[in-house]
Amino acid sequence: MLALLTGSMKVTAILRDFSPAFYEGFPPSIPSFLAMSPREQYETLVRLGNERVPLKIGNGSFRDRVDHNQIHRDTRCHIAFKLEPRKGYKLGTFEFTLA
Repeated sequence: MLALLTGSMKVTAILRDFSPAFYEGFPPSIPSFLAMSPREQYETLVRLGNERVPLKIGNGSFRDRVDHNQIHRDTRCHIAFKLEPRKGYKLGTFEFTLA
């Protein structure tokens, strides 16, 4: 099991076919994805669902999903996010760590 006192977990998301309004926003109806906090960004992608935005937690194993769930629910959890362009899509990487 992951050592939860110093645990970390990576979650990757494939973002494809999103308009610039999704990333930059279109006030007041569409908030800017890039202006959201990493936690809000993660929750937004989870709400969009795995069909629209595939998420890979750790190496994809059940154990990693359980560990991620424990880290994510911890009040000390810090989330970092980076968005990298790829050919035909963007790769979002979330790093969940316990401070």
